[in-house]
Amino acid sequence: MRVHFFTRINSTHRTAFYHYSTFQNLRSVKVLSLVYFIVSLSLRLLVLIADLPVENFEHINEFSQANWVSIFVSPLFYVAAVFLVRHYQKNITIRMLARIFTLLFAVFIMLSFMRTTFFTMHNPRNTLVMYLMGLIMVAVFYTFEYFETILLATITGICFSLLLPFYQNGTTEVIMNNLASLILLTVFFCISRYTFSYRADNYLKLKAIEEKNHEIEKAIRAKNEILGIVAHDLRNPLTAINTLAALMKMEEKMDEEDHDNLNMIQASCDKAANIINDLLETAHDEQHHDFETEKVELNQFLLKIVDEWVKSKHGQANILYYGLQHPVFANINTEKMERVLDNLISNAIKFSGPSNHIEILLRAENDHLLIDVKDFGMGIPEELLPFIFERFSRASRRGVRGEESVGLGLSIVRQIVTKHGGDIKVNSVEKQGTTFTITLTRVFK
Repeated sequence: MRVHFFTRINSTHRTAFYHYSTFQNLRSVKVLSLVYFIVSLSLRLLVLIADLPVENFEHINEFSQANWVSIFVSPLFYVAAVFLVRHYQKNITIRMLARIFTLLFAVFIMLSFMRTTFFTMHNPRNTLVMYLMGLIMVAVFYTFEYFETILLATITGICFSLLLPFYQNGTTEVIMNNLASLILLTVFFCISRYTFSYRADNYLKLKAIEEKNHEIEKAIRAKNEILGIVAHDLRNPLTAINTLAALMKMEEKMDEEDHDNLNMIQASCDKAANIINDLLETAHDEQHHDFETEKVELNQFLLKIVDEWVKSKHGQANILYYGLQHPVFANINTEKMERVLDNLISNAIKFSGPSNHIEILLRAENDHLLIDVKDFGMGIPEELLPFIFERFSRASRRGVRGEESVGLGLSIVRQIVTKHGGDIKVNSVEKQGTTFTITLTRVFK
């Protein structure tokens, strides 16, 4: 962090920071003026209620007058601060008045604490604590440019020198007190400039982060648009290739080798289509954050999915469904949730041998419904479990039949389940199998 002792910040955001710091100064004036009024009024009431023998205190008359000034002036600062805060963004004149106003309040605070120093003891330099407190308060709570800080220090130093002869007549003591005041004002200047530099540095960093985020958002939007266009345009040739392969398989004069080649073409088309669907789902999720749901009976919903898998050409493993004996309901998007189940079942088949079976279980626990997709295949190594839901996950592996994956499926599963207000967990033991458990909120009739 660069400390700007006698320089202004060199940035395109300098004007913005100037307005921002002025507005924050106004808010500080509003708070501190109210606090100062409460403290001043409390001191006055304490003297009256407790009937303290204040007449014996030295300079009590000056202190009483100063207290009355604080009681009457601080509310004026509060009201003016409230007005300026409300109208700060309207025009340049208000912003200029706000800057002058905060300088006046800073002078008021510094002089108020200074006079307390004079009233406390005969020799001010022996009790400069209150004076120092006023200087530190302004330095810490307010953000001023270096010339404004110098102006405040100069005004305060001059006022100290002018008031000093009324409380100290000795030439030596006057010089020593002014020297002490100069030291305190130097400390004030250093603290104020450090505070300014710290806040300016943080502000500029936040602005830089905002600009980078804006650039990233634009890049993401452009990427999603391109991805959607490319993926959509790839579907048509894949569909055509798949259709032609299916037609060619219908010819009677085809040997076994050609038939196997066509099967491989169709499998490749299906794989490419799945990858395209995953990419489109990812892009769609970043652009649209919500989707519609409806009340669905989960027994029938899951049974329909299992039946389709059993009847389809992808049913390379025995799939068993264990439901509930009574209807249970949840609010889901059927298209999205079907994609979740298809993905989990596909993964279960991918990592299971031909002799393994897959179980789909529906359970009810209080206000929740749990869907288990369980296989008894190769399982997931423990060191990969923390990464399986990441996008383009490092946990992506080949299936038992050599199937490859781009690592998007489970990340899409999690984002869909999360948007349903649910949760998904995994429990796996290597070479024993894997269970994915989806938790959804139950809807009662």
